[in-house]
Amino acid sequence: MVGDGAGLTARGLGKHYDGTWVLQDVNLSLQPGTVVALVGHNGAGKSTLLRALSGVERPDEGSIWVDGHRLTMTRPADATDAGIACVYQELSLVDQLTVAQNLFLGREMQRGGLLTRRAMMGQADRLCEEFGIPARGADNVGELTIAVRQMVEVMRAVHRGSRYLLLDEPTTALEQAQIERLLTMIQSLATDRGIGVLLVDHKLDEVFAVAQRVIALSNGRVVLEGTSRDVDRAAVIQAVVGRDIAPLETTAQADAKAIGRSPTLIAEDDSRPVVFSAEHVSGPRLTDVSVRVVAHQILGVYGLAGAGRSRFLRTVYGVEPLLGGTMRLDGIAYIPRTARYAISQHIALVPEERKRDGLIPMMTGRDNAALPVLDRFQRLFMVLWARIHAATGEATSQVAVRGDTTASVSRLSGGNQQKIMFARAVLQRPRLLLLDEPTKGVDIGAKAEIHTLIRSLANDGDTAVLVVSSEEEELLQVADAVVVFRGGVCDGQAFDVSSLTQARLRELAWMSAGAVG
Repeated sequence: MVGDGAGLTARGLGKHYDGTWVLQDVNLSLQPGTVVALVGHNGAGKSTLLRALSGVERPDEGSIWVDGHRLTMTRPADATDAGIACVYQELSLVDQLTVAQNLFLGREMQRGGLLTRRAMMGQADRLCEEFGIPARGADNVGELTIAVRQMVEVMRAVHRGSRYLLLDEPTTALEQAQIERLLTMIQSLATDRGIGVLLVDHKLDEVFAVAQRVIALSNGRVVLEGTSRDVDRAAVIQAVVGRDIAPLETTAQADAKAIGRSPTLIAEDDSRPVVFSAEHVSGPRLTDVSVRVVAHQILGVYGLAGAGRSRFLRTVYGVEPLLGGTMRLDGIAYIPRTARYAISQHIALVPEERKRDGLIPMMTGRDNAALPVLDRFQRLFMVLWARIHAATGEATSQVAVRGDTTASVSRLSGGNQQKIMFARAVLQRPRLLLLDEPTKGVDIGAKAEIHTLIRSLANDGDTAVLVVSSEEEELLQVADAVVVFRGGVCDGQAFDVSSLTQARLRELAWMSAGAVG
């Protein structure tokens, strides 16, 4: 019977949001000393499943068992007490503290009511050596590489008694040498320490290198499960993309040819001016990116997690450094060094994380919208507030913000906060509009309105739009063409959306991931 014996087991898990099921009847078993890989397309339900297993989300159906005991989890601490730890892409370490302080945070060693700092530092040093982590207890976490920080977080989870470790895309931001070191650590945790590891990963080279079993999710359901000996890569990709595919060939070039047969490359339109182009651009975790977008065009940008989509937008916006290659804006060399310079060139960005990277919560909606264009409303040292309020009022009306825009923006709903970001873009009169997950965290109604707004911004002026989205359906609805990023590379080939389906988009991304990792 499910739930008996050692292991972490999920039975019939279901989770829905506003009537939409994101997990349906999911069964999963993770035994001590094994590595199970969990794969799936963007939005397949992988992260939701991890949050349910780690107590962050409460499933609406089903049950979770640990070593034969059914768990009732109302908070993450319940999962921690049961020996379950989850390491997310956004690490929970405190950058301002040392490795030792992070390791013992909340569980400090004491003697006679006093902290035994030397003992904690010594134990942290020994653990770093034992886990093969190139760090010392006295090192400040904020000064470590992302790879080392990730290893420190895993070490902390194990040190606190975790027997089941859930890892959410741990290699996304790592270089190859760092990936190999982390995978070695994962194997050691399973074989030497008897820890069960559930590894969410889309790089099939990594999956088949460390996992004994593979589980594929699609649209919230388990669509494939088997041992890594019995399941080949073609079967995994077929399960993920949701349609039959040709057998994988032996080289990345052969795969690229196979991919190109079905979707249609869009013909270049010489009648519309090229607004922006990038050729062989490189940067942090960008290797070779070429993109071309013309006036009135909405160019969708697709790829798996960590493919470099958002990082490319930040490079265009001057937030990430441009290390190689060339960019041109309206035919003129464009070298973005700061966001201020990008704004001066009429490039606007709607970031993925509006609360972290876009909005100032205590300012009004109108003032948030006006931030990039305040210099337009200044005379000498005076700010012309009446003109600002008139302009922002017109912009927020144009994007149909509902709610009091003269009050704190934090009082607006998520959808209306996102519209404030679009009002800001409208005020900038952008030549190039960069949209990173433009409907993230908004309801269905607001999403439809934002799609209409994106189309109107492209049609009504000479604006060109680059839109990054993890939702295949969204890209197919709003974009004219789509380019695909794979591992920091984009060859610039744009596919006509009329020749694409959600399955084909997944195939374009996953065939490469399956071939070259």
